[in-house]
Amino acid sequence: MVVAEIREAFPAAFAGAEIVDAGDAWVSFAGRAPAAAREMPDAFGNTHSGVSVGVRADQGFTEVELQRGIEAVHFAVIEASKVRNASPSFDYATGQITTTVVLEDTASDSVLDNLRALAAQKLTDATRADIVNSITTSVSRSTRPVLGGREAYLEHLGGEILTTCTSGFGTKDSSGTRGISTAGHCSKTQSDDGFSLTFEAEYEDTHGDFQWHTGPKTLSDDFYSGSTTATEANERDVSAVGAPTVGQALCRNGKASYKDCQDVRKLNVCDSTACNLVQMEEHLSAGGDSGGPVYYSNTAYGLHTGWVYDPFWPFDREVFSRADRIDDALDIDVATD
Repeated sequence: MVVAEIREAFPAAFAGAEIVDAGDAWVSFAGRAPAAAREMPDAFGNTHSGVSVGVRADQGFTEVELQRGIEAVHFAVIEASKVRNASPSFDYATGQITTTVVLEDTASDSVLDNLRALAAQKLTDATRADIVNSITTSVSRSTRPVLGGREAYLEHLGGEILTTCTSGFGTKDSSGTRGISTAGHCSKTQSDDGFSLTFEAEYEDTHGDFQWHTGPKTLSDDFYSGSTTATEANERDVSAVGAPTVGQALCRNGKASYKDCQDVRKLNVCDSTACNLVQMEEHLSAGGDSGGPVYYSNTAYGLHTGWVYDPFWPFDREVFSRADRIDDALDIDVATD
């Protein structure tokens, strides 16, 4: 949460951030870090034992400039002659935007010289002339015929837009049958990318609020973690199922409000017909987000259920059903392979 707060408080100075590991992260600024910004990571460290948030100054560019530069370079390169596909990435350690391109089969490597000059020009056009003192560009030719693809229409994944709700995580029962989960209170009739899902079972009781389906397309353990503007974005692979802890930061993806992250406030919450729910600090969700994945990194923590008033109106807060309870509820597990 501290990164989001700093980004919002100092948009003209914020340059970026990165979580190095469970106890180490950093935030950076274009020039000298504002005094108030330096205090925020310190305050976070004081309340989160074992977590260190470092501050880096004099990055030479803002996050907004970097985003503009990457977009300008990408669209200029991908629309250039002889280019079939392009994919840019940025490395904070080297300060370089590296664009990998797939060229037409008949294109010679000399095309790369033109693309490199184009990338450098578009970077400064989108930002400022002296940005090259902090950010450089590079263009390289891929040895592979494709750089990626969009597979949602070929698979049923977690974090996808269903008819009335959002899918949670891929599932698997003891016989190896795979499925896709959502919230138990959602309609039994759901479709994904135009394909009808087959309802298998639902549960709303002691262990939470769950439902699962099978479908005609590939079912796997992958899910979309989402972004601030899209639901079906940033595909990830579930590597583990975790048990939530009070004070822990978790993220949720949903078809209505997309990706949001906040801290766990309470465990063992009951609401309506479901118990063993986990309560978050705020209510950031909207109708249609039910069933969406609650996660951190590649670990599954739960499925979004809804919201409750606590301690009373108007203090409404989100709640989710625990992923480690779906086995008790429906005799299935969140798939991790």
